[in-house]
Amino acid sequence: MTRSGQAAILAAILAATGLAGQGALADVTPEEVWQNWLDSATAQGQKVSAASTSMDGDTLTVSGITVETTGANGAGSALIGEIKFRDKGDGSVAILLPDSFPVLMTLPAPPGVEGATPVEMKLTVSMPGADITASGVPLSLSYASSAPSVEITADVAEAGGSQMTTVLARLSDVTVNHLIEAAETGSNQTQDFAAATLDLSVKTSGTPDQDMALTLSLSGLAGQSALTGIPAAGMADMPAALNAGMTMQVGGSYGIGSFDLTGKDAGQPLKMTGALGGGTLDMDFSATRFGYEATGKSVSLNFSGTDTSTGAPMTISATLANTSSQIEMTGANWAGIEDFPAALQAGLTVAGGFGVGPTSFDFAGGGDGGKTALTAALGGMDTSFAMDADAMRYDFGAKALTMSLASPDLPMPEAAVSVTELALDFAMPLAKSSQPAPFNMLVKVVDLGVADALWAMVDPGGMLPHDPATVILDTEGTTTLTRDLVDSAMAMQSGEAPGLLNSLDLTQMLLRAAGAELTAAGGFTFDNTDMTTLPGMPLPTGKIDIKGVGVNGLIDTLVTMGLLPEDQAMQGRMMLSMFANSSADKDEITSVLEFKDGHFFANGQQLQ
Repeated sequence: MTRSGQAAILAAILAATGLAGQGALADVTPEEVWQNWLDSATAQGQKVSAASTSMDGDTLTVSGITVETTGANGAGSALIGEIKFRDKGDGSVAILLPDSFPVLMTLPAPPGVEGATPVEMKLTVSMPGADITASGVPLSLSYASSAPSVEITADVAEAGGSQMTTVLARLSDVTVNHLIEAAETGSNQTQDFAAATLDLSVKTSGTPDQDMALTLSLSGLAGQSALTGIPAAGMADMPAALNAGMTMQVGGSYGIGSFDLTGKDAGQPLKMTGALGGGTLDMDFSATRFGYEATGKSVSLNFSGTDTSTGAPMTISATLANTSSQIEMTGANWAGIEDFPAALQAGLTVAGGFGVGPTSFDFAGGGDGGKTALTAALGGMDTSFAMDADAMRYDFGAKALTMSLASPDLPMPEAAVSVTELALDFAMPLAKSSQPAPFNMLVKVVDLGVADALWAMVDPGGMLPHDPATVILDTEGTTTLTRDLVDSAMAMQSGEAPGLLNSLDLTQMLLRAAGAELTAAGGFTFDNTDMTTLPGMPLPTGKIDIKGVGVNGLIDTLVTMGLLPEDQAMQGRMMLSMFANSSADKDEITSVLEFKDGHFFANGQQLQ
């Protein structure tokens, strides 16, 4: 069964067990509470029915309750034995459940699996000492629930009964408040949930080569949801419900926790343990917007197992801190997008990002042929993006990246790389326009360093400086697009530039490596009405200033090392002499390249 189908049925079970919220006291009867459950189930795309109902004094007994849910991936059902609704005499209704009761569920067969059949699941729900009360009026009914503990166990048989999965979920100090109010065309529902701890265990058996056992513990669970404008037809068809005006806000958080996984993969033992530092998750939906945001304080894990391809043991450890992710989509019918370019042109906008703080990763493995070890660390990384029919933007940045690899497959004992900063930023227009639109691009690699073992492959004599290398290219400009780049028909066009280049500014260019440095800055405008002065390209106007330090020394060293033939070096020096001025007392060259009045100048001398 799909996660959404399971969640829908389990939500119905929790509703049936009375875990819901609190409101002002008013007169409500047991029959009205039961009818409210039926109406609420319909609003959530479910169907609840009972084999029998009977009233005895102040208590309504409902027996043989069936909860059915239908979704895109199939239908499922659950059977609950009995629930009692007792009038407390003060206008509220107590909901009485046995301390423990069974629930039989039928899950749909997995879609696309030939010969698959529905799966039956037996659950046992235990809620000793639960206090559940419904109050209010039928058009505004609230539920207040608390329980020292809630325990749900499930046994799921698969593959004709030869495989068994057992799930045990235990919550402590549980409180849930739920309010259902009638709306103009449907209903509104709000809910908040809290639990001191969650302990979850999942065990699979029946396939010795694949048996697994997972335990998860979390503290400080909390959640809340608000659904407004739920249509009378319910939420089984979510896009239709959203288009009818429904909105949804869902959020949750958790505290510190831990997990442990043991078992076998292809007959080989494995084990993974880890710790969680807490996190949050918030989502909201409407017909014109989807928003998602999640944060995590820290994650750490340690894994030991076997590389099934080689039979060699391996270990992995990793840490992750301060993660964040978010996405926002706005525009009509975002939930039913089939043609993304068409959706953009119809008004869809998409934006989001991801970030992570200090991160580390260590791998060790290898068999008789030698050990392999990989270590990596990252000081932090952030990325963001945005896109609509007019423009798109992407920003990426990472700091303090280090990586080291030792392997018998390498021609050296160890290969190591480090980078102080990485960045890739760009923004560009997408829409056809009669006016110039801005664009920009930044590429940055700061202090790229490699281990001496790697340098030795190209410089065994150590003749070149081994200082870290830096590359920075920062440009911006304007362009006039002659067609929409998000047009799906664009893919059918080729051999034609999508627009006209109006201006290009080189804000910064820096190349630093092997003891030499080259910098440049400048800018040009382009006359797109003149394609003949420089055949095939628009006429530029502007200049660029260039400076090189250590270039001649680098050429000399490359010749001495035999990496650059003498004749090629001579040709390079002749080209430099044509376009650059050399310093008389130091290894420095400068050049000013300029286009003006339809001519090209180098250091004031006209060359074209």
